[in-house]
Amino acid sequence: MRQQHVDDRSGQSASHPQEPAARAPRDLTYDEKKAAEAAFRGEPFNPAWSVAAAAVYEGIVSAMCRLQVASLTEMEAVPAAEECLTR
Repeated sequence: MRQQHVDDRSGQSASHPQEPAARAPRDLTYDEKKAAEAAFRGEPFNPAWSVAAAAVYEGIVSAMCRLQVASLTEMEAVPAAEECLTR
């Protein structure tokens, strides 16, 4: 009988590696929630918050900027004549 080879680090079979598991969702910490609220409101980041809170803040601000740029780009793509007809 063949013995299955197991990778010591992950416990998974080396012959049938699985895809990396997605990170399980978790509740935000108090300062992560405060950072998220501040980012959505356009308020400045509080340097007393944790590194994880900074990542939350930066992620939200970055995503909001991308959405604004995308919406502006879409608006510029509409010809002026069409824009006037819809008003």
